[in-house]
Amino acid sequence: KALDNFEKCLAIDEKTLPEKHPDFGITYSNIGDVHRLIGNYEKALAFHQKALNIQENIQCNPLECALTYMNLGETYREMKDYSKALTYFEKGLEIRENKLPKNHPDLAVVYHNMAKLYLATQKYSIAMKNIQQAVEIAQEKLPSTHPHLLEYKETFEKIRKKM
Repeated sequence: KALDNFEKCLAIDEKTLPEKHPDFGITYSNIGDVHRLIGNYEKALAFHQKALNIQENIQCNPLECALTYMNLGETYREMKDYSKALTYFEKGLEIRENKLPKNHPDLAVVYHNMAKLYLATQKYSIAMKNIQQAVEIAQEKLPSTHPHLLEYKETFEKIRKKM
């Protein structure tokens, strides 16, 4: 259903916007992320790359580009290509750290993604450092029942058990 709706958005964009409009980058990245979530990694990468081709070459909101980097990082992490995943996470983190307050929940998302990567590569102390940052921000900024906070705490426990 989400994919269907994002494809409808793309059809509207194609009818109403110039070819290299920044909104295409957002739509392509969203479509790519849905493909990632359903396991279509090659399609996900293709859509994220289309998004980056727009976002890196025209004036757009850097945070939109950061989101595409994060989506690419998650796709590569799920594909177990950890070096590429880390490269994209670091690019996204750099932008978000420069554009957002230090305790912004979007930073917690990056720290959590990096913690999962380091957990998968058995770098437990680095994973713990990242997950602690994610939990700290989430506890300050999100309600105690927020799904992100609960997920971060679950990842924290997985890492703690491995140490």
